[in-house]
Amino acid sequence: MNIDVNKALVKRYLKMWNTGDVTIADEVLSPTWMDHAHPEVIGTKSVKQAVLKVREVYPEFRITIESILSEGDLVAVRGIVERESTSRVMWFVRIEDGKMKEMWTGSEM
Repeated sequence: MNIDVNKALVKRYLKMWNTGDVTIADEVLSPTWMDHAHPEVIGTKSVKQAVLKVREVYPEFRITIESILSEGDLVAVRGIVERESTSRVMWFVRIEDGKMKEMWTGSEM
């Protein structure tokens, strides 16, 4: 697996959240996408709905990447999420067949 390609894939996913361009979901996510922090969001259709809802409620929503690392089929991202407040978040993403397959999320205290 190409770690630079994997990092670029995750960056495009985060760009989708920043811009609201939900067409990116089909390009970067597996049809069986699973976000373990939000088990109700399965597959690209659910992600698109979630992005549009978040962008509607929080038009100023923004994710800034502080660091991104990749090894094998995993990508780790440390970032800042801004909406009404600011929080630091870590994401761990597994890539399969050139698409994001699943993600785990943790918040910094």
